[in-house]
Amino acid sequence: MSNKVDVVICGETITLKSTENEAHLKRIAHYLDQKMAEFTAVNASASINERIRTLLIAVNLTDEYFKAEDKLESLRAEHEKYIVEIGRMQQENMLLREKLHGLQGDHTRLQAEFEAFLNEFDNKKHSEGDNVLPLPRTDERKTVIM
Repeated sequence: MSNKVDVVICGETITLKSTENEAHLKRIAHYLDQKMAEFTAVNASASINERIRTLLIAVNLTDEYFKAEDKLESLRAEHEKYIVEIGRMQQENMLLREKLHGLQGDHTRLQAEFEAFLNEFDNKKHSEGDNVLPLPRTDERKTVIM
């Protein structure tokens, strides 16, 4: 579908015909009108013919375009680095989760062994009398963090 839009650039009404929507075409025209007004204001005292003025504005706009392209390429490269870093971090996260799972299993096993040891100690205490000092139960122990 083709759109026709009347726009004003440098005081001239121009009809643009494009498949782009009206808002986009008006945005382009407004931007170009501003750039041409800026150039005219900066070079107001210079006697530049219309053709040269148009070429110089085109050079300035092309410069902006190439700088924007360079910036986009730089951002793409930075994005790629972030994607690689995210992949590395996800892999590290997976390894750490596996390690945590193993440590949780070790903790459960050691806690069961300790409880068995306490039970054995209590049985030994009862068989040998009161000469053995009692060990604190799991719920009575204080956590020691190293």
